[in-house]
Order: sequence, then structure tokens, then C-alpha cells
Amino acid sequence: MPYIIGLDIGATKIRGGLIEKKRKKIIKRIELPTQAKKTKQIVLKNIFHAVEGLWTKNIEAIGIGVAGQVDYKKGLVLRAANFSPSFSNVPLGKILNRKFKVPVFIDNDAHLFTLAESVYGEAQKHKFVIGITLGTGIGGGIVINKKIYRGMNNAAGEVGHMIIDTSSLKTKLRCGCGKGNHWEAYASGQAMVKLYKHFTGRNQNTFKIEEEAKGGGEIARTVINIMVDFLAQGLANIIHILNPEIIAIGGGLSRVDILIRPAIYETKKLLLYPSLAKTKIVKSKLGQDAGILGAALITRT
Repeated sequence: MPYIIGLDIGATKIRGGLIEKKRKKIIKRIELPTQAKKTKQIVLKNIFHAVEGLWTKNIEAIGIGVAGQVDYKKGLVLRAANFSPSFSNVPLGKILNRKFKVPVFIDNDAHLFTLAESVYGEAQKHKFVIGITLGTGIGGGIVINKKIYRGMNNAAGEVGHMIIDTSSLKTKLRCGCGKGNHWEAYASGQAMVKLYKHFTGRNQNTFKIEEEAKGGGEIARTVINIMVDFLAQGLANIIHILNPEIIAIGGGLSRVDILIRPAIYETKKLLLYPSLAKTKIVKSKLGQDAGILGAALITRT
């Protein structure tokens, strides 16, 4: 029986799956830390370990989504904002092909998330789909008629780096790319952590901040409310500019209902025309499997 290995490489975690090619079913999963801020060699070692942990007989190909700009034709990771600078211009496709002796296909992780949503997920009945991945950073993808829209150099959908109005907040945050006033800097996982630290002076992870907010913690609630406003601002911008049929939201923060549900509600209030409010905004039901399934899909090309 032929198999595909799909990897979803984010700034925090590498998630992988062994997929039965015919049934498109994930039969084995693996999760490892990416250690994205460490050296290129350490990140590559972690990627090797993920593939090795899934390896079996009859592997036909490896598909990979990476959180960054990718030259998908050459299998080259050009730049990944939330990774070490050493993880730039990395010929990841060639490196893995030499090591594992199978074809390797690479693309942007949010592109592959969106593709999976359009084929298997909430958006499969729609032609014009936007996917948003809310994790350490914010990624985006555009799929039209089940095909990835790439733009001039495969950078279409980099919505995390759109400029937003942050004048309502005195605290100025920096994006993973180092610039200010980017959507990612104010509505991502790293934004939640930085805002919480600003108000408390303490480091805390997103899970603990969410639990604190649910328990009525005033500072945690303030952080969530700030992020709701900025998340809605970005979603409204996307709808105004692209007018998609549906926006599917995935990534680690998509599970935070006290953030996502109010943001969807606030987005509708920001839209110019009543007809724009008909745009569906949904949470991914594929969950962590979306990136893995999307990675497997590109091995067909």
C-alpha cells in the first residue's frame, strides 16, 4: 500500500502524519518542537526526526508546509519570519530528497491549510476561499476553484503583515519580522504573550492566559478584548479587499472561543455593505490535521 508523509512546520511545532494515499487517511501522527529560533542545523535535525518517526515501506513522496516564503518550484525556503535568520535560502526539498530518496514537495503552510479546507473541510462547497492560520504568527492563503492563488512570487496571502491601525493601544509591539503595526504583532499567539507580559511583567503561555481569562482574571480578559478588536480589524480588511465566499480560521489560537467568537461578531460590525456580512467566517474542523492533509495534497502535482 502506498503512503505519503505530510509535515506542517510551524515556528513552535512540527506536526506530521503518515497518510494512506488511496483513502487519504492519516494513520499515524507525530509532534516535535521546531526550535525555530535555534540554528538551521537544529531545525533540520528536528525535521529529519519527524520524517524518520513516520517512515515505513512504500513511501511515495513527502509533502511539507513551512511557515514562511517558499519557492515551491525549487523546494527552497526563502525566508521564515519567526525562524532564525540562518534558516533562509534553505534548499529543503533537495536536502530531504538526498536523505530519504523520495520526491519532496514544499509550499507555504497557510497555503496548504487553505487548500485542505477547500478540499476536505468547511469550505469544500465554496469556490473562493481564504484561510487564516492563527498561531505563533499569522499566515494566510487564497484558494480559487481548488487551486492555490500564489501571486507573482508565491507570497499572496501574507495577511499577517498587513498594516493595521494600532493607535488605540499605547503599547507598541513588533511583528516576528521585526516591523511594527503588522496584524501579526497584535492578534497572534506571540501578541497574546507580549501583551500579558506588558500588563503583568510575567511570562505566561497562551493556554494559561486563556484559562485565566475564562476564570474571570481581569488582566487576561483585557488582553483578550484588545486582541478581539485587532483580529476583527484584520478580518474586515480581508473581506473588504478580497470579498471571499468563506474564511476558514485554523491554528492553535482558533480553539480559543473567547477570542474567536467575539472577533467574528465584531468583524461584521466593521463591514461597509450589508452584503459583505454574508461572508462566512468559520473555525476549521480539520484541526491540526489540516496542514498535514494539505501537505499531502501537493504531492499530486
